[in-house]
Amino acid sequence: MPQFREDETFVQVVRFEVEPANQAALIRVIVGEIERWICKLEGFESATVHSSPDGVHVLNYAQWSSQARFQDFARHAESENLGTALHSVPLIGGPHAVAYHVARSIDAYCPDDDGEKFR
Repeated sequence: MPQFREDETFVQVVRFEVEPANQAALIRVIVGEIERWICKLEGFESATVHSSPDGVHVLNYAQWSSQARFQDFARHAESENLGTALHSVPLIGGPHAVAYHVARSIDAYCPDDDGEKFR
């Protein structure tokens, strides 16, 4: 899991709706674009692609080192090709994108009453 720098890490969450028969195809497109060029961009930290058990939703959770680095990605020449690739799979809804800054990150080792971490 990447380390979060609270107040700097920028997160983009994008939700898609598809027919269940198209969920795997959309995931292949998203992962393919991330692995082909997005992961090589400065400031890219990680992406996690989620699939709903009912096959209708796909969620992409992408982390960037800062909002400025995310904006560099958004202006990148390949971004137009990304849109074309995403729309090659029929969508019911989306993409619906929401941006966030990390306010707080809590890992699996929560502090006990004395402030010591335990599992």
